Amino acid sequence: MSNAKYMQTLDSHVYSELKRLAKERGVSVQELVRAVIVPDWMRANRKRSAERR
Repeated sequence: MSNAKYMQTLDSHVYSELKRLAKERGVSVQELVRAVIVPDWMRANRKRSAERR
């Protein structure tokens, strides 16, 4: 497993929306990003990448 790290900058409106969604789920913004946003993006990106081949 890679120890790759990244930093993300968000518009305040986007952050507010993520904060609201995280609060609804009872998690932090960081947990929401790690558990929901990134995996969903990876699945969608993998599909798009496969379609281009």
